Amino acid sequence: MPKTNIVLIVDDDAAILKLLETKLSREGYTCVTANESEKALGLARDNSVDVALIDVKMPGMDGIELTKSIKQVDPDLCVVMMTGYPDVDYAVDAMRSGAEDYIFKPFNLDEVSMSIQRSIQKRELIIQNREYQRDLERKVKDKTEEIGRANKDLRETKEYLENLIESSVDGIVTTDKAGRITFASKGAQEILGYNGEELVGRFAHEFYLGGQRESEEIMETLEEHGRLRNREMQFIRKDEETVTVSLSVSLLRDRNGAVIGTLGISKDITEQKKLERDLRELSIKDSLTGLYNQRHFYERLEVEIERAKRQNHPLSLLLFDIDHFKSYNDKHGHLAGDGVLEKVGEIVGECTREHVDSGYRYGGDEFTVILSETTQEQALSIAERLRNTFEERGFDALTLSIGLMTYDSKFTSKTFIKRADEAMYGSKRSGGNRVYILSSD
Repeated sequence: MPKTNIVLIVDDDAAILKLLETKLSREGYTCVTANESEKALGLARDNSVDVALIDVKMPGMDGIELTKSIKQVDPDLCVVMMTGYPDVDYAVDAMRSGAEDYIFKPFNLDEVSMSIQRSIQKRELIIQNREYQRDLERKVKDKTEEIGRANKDLRETKEYLENLIESSVDGIVTTDKAGRITFASKGAQEILGYNGEELVGRFAHEFYLGGQRESEEIMETLEEHGRLRNREMQFIRKDEETVTVSLSVSLLRDRNGAVIGTLGISKDITEQKKLERDLRELSIKDSLTGLYNQRHFYERLEVEIERAKRQNHPLSLLLFDIDHFKSYNDKHGHLAGDGVLEKVGEIVGECTREHVDSGYRYGGDEFTVILSETTQEQALSIAERLRNTFEERGFDALTLSIGLMTYDSKFTSKTFIKRADEAMYGSKRSGGNRVYILSSD
């Protein structure tokens, strides 16, 4: 039978504990709950917990300290933090303590489920990778000991090793002392896109994206420690594409102990890295609209403000919501309301510049758009295009109230957001369906 994942839920609010336990149990998870940190720590010790869902604010030991303690019990246990305080500093502290994700209250239960699922996938990937590495090291160790006991000469050893590794999907390469390739397995040939004859005799560093410099770093590590383990790097293929690998290298010695070259084992982790990027993308995006979420908005705005200061570029911000959205929801139902929100995400994509501007779901029916290198006049044009496009779609009497604010060097990020929010409410007070510009003064 497949393993049932165990989720530890920690919150001093009994209603939240019950709500989360009911939701996750229905999705097939086994839930254990605790309303205080010491009990949670005991449950983590006594149960094979996969994911811990922890509230930041707890009596006694807070969620940050509990996360650190739980990580000492099980370093592979994934932690998702919850808080009702939308403060970036809390998120930073949570990630530093070892948390994999961070959720703001009031949360969307589906967002919680997705976070739990991502955390379990990450835990399983970490465990699988460790088991794979241990198994590979064991095989290499067993065969090396077998070769030593057999006391065969170097040529017999090389032929035996070639026969052993020829079927491996990993890339196995040996070099001489000068760094020239003496053997490349089929796995290595497939990773690099060359046949064996094209590889043998060439310097290994020719295929490193970091070239000679990276080769020197590897050799320095080998000289100091005798081996290198799991170095993440990029190889250059014959078709000039790059492939990401995890490289482990050890020194090759003859029967007298003299170094005669190196043995390198490279595992293609391109798909694994893509999965990690995809998971990262999922963690910063709103599942309904496809726009980025509020947490990523705060992170990105800080980056754009620093860039605007450094390069002396203009920066504008739109903050808007949907006029009469509650009445529309009441009349047509929440599914229809979700459809409107989804369309807003599409319209933001249509009306903004790809790879330049970025749209975010700020919360509920509120949205924001960061307009990089954009003056107030340019931002007004984009805002009007947003407003007109939405109105043309004809969602009953729904319109947009848009606040526009252009960055001033005296603003902090919080001030910038606050002024954009004031502009949006200026649009509301003016009757809605308009763009309201707030001056920097």
